[in-house]
Amino acid sequence: MSRLFVRLTLGVITLFQLSAPVTAGTLDDYYLQQFGETRNAQRQKAVLSAAPEAPEAQGAARCGMPLKHGLRRDWKLLEPTTQKILAKQLAMPALSGPEQSVVSFGGHFKVHYTTSGSDTPKVSQINTWPGLSNITTPAAWARQVAETFEQVYSSYSGSYNYRPAPLPLNSTSGTYDIYLQELSGMGLYGYAEQPTLANGYIDQNYNVGQPFPNSYSSYIVLENDFAENLYTGLHEGPYTPLQSLQITAAHEYHHAIQYGYNYYFDIWYAEATSTWMEDELYDSVNQLYNYIPNWFTQSTMSLDIDESTSTGGGYGRWIFNRYLSEKHTPVMIRDAWERVAGINSPNGYDIPMAPVLESVLSSTYGASLSNDFFGFAKRVYTKEWSTHLSEIGKIHPYSPVASYSMYPVTNTSITLPHYSFAYYAFTPAAGVPSLTITVAKSAGIQTAAFRKSSGIVTEIIANTDGSSYTDNAFRSADEVVLLIANTSGSFDSANANVSTDGLTAPVTPTPTVSGSSSGGCFIATAAYGSYLHPQVQLLRKFRDEHLLSNAPGRAFVALYYRTSPPVADYIARHPVLRGITRLAMTPLVLTVAHPLAIFYLFLLTGTIYIALRRRKRPV
Repeated sequence: MSRLFVRLTLGVITLFQLSAPVTAGTLDDYYLQQFGETRNAQRQKAVLSAAPEAPEAQGAARCGMPLKHGLRRDWKLLEPTTQKILAKQLAMPALSGPEQSVVSFGGHFKVHYTTSGSDTPKVSQINTWPGLSNITTPAAWARQVAETFEQVYSSYSGSYNYRPAPLPLNSTSGTYDIYLQELSGMGLYGYAEQPTLANGYIDQNYNVGQPFPNSYSSYIVLENDFAENLYTGLHEGPYTPLQSLQITAAHEYHHAIQYGYNYYFDIWYAEATSTWMEDELYDSVNQLYNYIPNWFTQSTMSLDIDESTSTGGGYGRWIFNRYLSEKHTPVMIRDAWERVAGINSPNGYDIPMAPVLESVLSSTYGASLSNDFFGFAKRVYTKEWSTHLSEIGKIHPYSPVASYSMYPVTNTSITLPHYSFAYYAFTPAAGVPSLTITVAKSAGIQTAAFRKSSGIVTEIIANTDGSSYTDNAFRSADEVVLLIANTSGSFDSANANVSTDGLTAPVTPTPTVSGSSSGGCFIATAAYGSYLHPQVQLLRKFRDEHLLSNAPGRAFVALYYRTSPPVADYIARHPVLRGITRLAMTPLVLTVAHPLAIFYLFLLTGTIYIALRRRKRPV
């Protein structure tokens, strides 16, 4: 009996050890890892670590605003020890040596720099580049930074008619602050931020509250010299330190402008806009084209996925803004940010931008996000761009999800999340003089077909049935391609079947599943406090890979999405309920994260139970 008790006790202890990190701490691990910090070894040995994303690989330098923005949003959810470690990440910058400053000739910017320590600009590496031989002191480089920002300010306030980034309420100098720090170790170009007080709240001098209620001031931290190969040695380079400074100034100052409209913006579109503006203000640099391949080669990911240089999320989506600006003029992008300014944040969450774009397009331009996204997906193949014509060759070509040269093709199927697309390529084959492609599709799907011959692209008009396309001269084509796009914002698993023999299987109706890749798990998000929490990411991954991949699972998700939002909202407003919900979800999270471990635990428990029952039987 004593041995059975020991086994049962060990089983309970195992369950507790697995459960402990679920109820607290893994969000802390996520941010500690992202900022290159560690805590004590005991916490690092936690059994259940739902794989927080590793920092982005070196060579993929990025903006630091999303990470800082997320840390501030989730600050109250972190443990006190974690807050103590990461407090410096949200504090006013502290340079490595005595602080000096220069004010731009236009009087709008003050650049803070130092001449000692790691934050000192490496002028010996800057002035080796053409046109920068006059940069012989840190002060000279700081002056170059100040005047570059004046150029950016003039463009935004003049040609693009944006509101200038607001200044803190207690500002007496009338200048916007910029700090030069060594950021290459974190793989960052720079970031726009507001300082956090000891209680975790933003310094209220930065909440200017006018002309919009959630209008915030900010300051900018820049990489101190852009001299490392991380910046200069990128594809299509080399890029001089001045060029990196120019695009970073254009990018980060637009973030500062965004904060002036509304602090609670959707990060993916903030990055898409700031990146797009790099090319609008400094057309000759063209570093931003490096972000596009990771989107076009993964086009089955949603337009509004979380920002990431590895997926093209946010950064690579800048090219969609080029499409919108060409079709509706660049003013349309500014209209979207001005529309956000009047929206209040629900429960302090970032405001989704896709509905904002839909609102602006429909009310001001007589268009829709659905049709514009479809038009954009077409242009990915046709490349019928009307601006920046000399740079069209820099835009990564379309990337088919499958290519065929043997026929017939029978019942190829694909499931697409909202605002995503896929291309199929068909190349001529002997004995196939013509080709008919038939598509059966669910709600949310739009299709188009194109023929390329001698490099010239023409769109193939759909047959009268509306679901098939025929090329009667297929043998002379370079290729025929089929575009399938989910142009809906409310169908997360729209599907289509493709064949070239007319025997296409019927499509199973897909239930409406709203939300985006950065949300949807409403109760889990409410319980853990953030959609970035690793346990929420784990459940979202399980939803995407195991539930949305089959009809019963999709039906369950659709029911969950219809019924859970009010429950989640109630849980989010009651800390005790959040704790109870986390505890109640522990078995589910454990099962998803460690199915084999849970199986063996139940097997052990069942064995103990059977043995106990046998001992109780009379002899």
